[in-house]
Amino acid sequence: MESAELSFNVDHGYLEGLVRGCKAGLLTRQDYANLVQCETLEDLKIHLQTTDYGNFLANQTSPLTVSKIDAEMRRKLCGEFEYFRNHSLEPLSTFLTYMTCSYMIDNVILLMNGALQKKAVRDMLGKCHPLGRFTEMEAVNVAETASDLFRAVLVETPLAPFFQDCMSENTLDELNVEILRNKLYKSYLEAFYKFCKNYGDITAEIMCPILEFEADRRAFTITLNSFGTELSKDDRETLYPTCGLLHPEGLRLLAQAEDFEQMKRVADHYGVYKPLFEAVGDGSGGKSLEDVFYERELLFAASCLRRAL
Repeated sequence: MESAELSFNVDHGYLEGLVRGCKAGLLTRQDYANLVQCETLEDLKIHLQTTDYGNFLANQTSPLTVSKIDAEMRRKLCGEFEYFRNHSLEPLSTFLTYMTCSYMIDNVILLMNGALQKKAVRDMLGKCHPLGRFTEMEAVNVAETASDLFRAVLVETPLAPFFQDCMSENTLDELNVEILRNKLYKSYLEAFYKFCKNYGDITAEIMCPILEFEADRRAFTITLNSFGTELSKDDRETLYPTCGLLHPEGLRLLAQAEDFEQMKRVADHYGVYKPLFEAVGDGSGGKSLEDVFYERELLFAASCLRRAL
């Protein structure tokens, strides 16, 4: 027996017990069937009080709204996540930090876009995801270039390693901010994938396919969004994460695509993506590419939940 297995309960047993408890507290099929029968949000609140959610809405005054419920559920989730992270040891603590990096990237880009539109920082901070908050966030609006952003704001954050390929003296207009987002995500996904791959075991078995899918989804989305813009095919290719199933040949073909049909022909070469593109509607209705990717992501999440414990 390896030493890591011998010390597992000492290092991680407490958190594993909490995770198992959280899983046992998930809403059941019967709970969802009861929720469907609720006619008002107050009915929903009453039913949730009989579950592990308990009185988490007790401090919400009437009238109860969807946004209030969403805010309280997010606050509950983030509080539990931070508790896990604060009590974790390596390598779990690094893994949990990686999980927050995507929210940090989105928050940075949100604040930068808000600054470009002359919106108040305080208003934009309220729209940031709590899992991606960091103390230097309010200073994002002072950065005029990517290099400024790194030196003044992000050098002491978990995002710092992902800026290696993002350093630029170009003014951060809307196009360059979006390019910055994609470069950060590329570096982040590749680093997270490498971390999980190197750790091996069930972590790699579960996480690597999820990150491969996310990398390929971003490649498809970047391609679709670049049609009709100033972004060249060569620049487009530099934004693709290289840890997905499309790497390398699929990314090369995708970089040359000029419309959705050419994207679809690239997907036809990959058994996992061909049915997703076939499920996309024709524009007059039906599912969008984003819809089918989201459904695929949910399948990954459900599979992960079933296998993790």
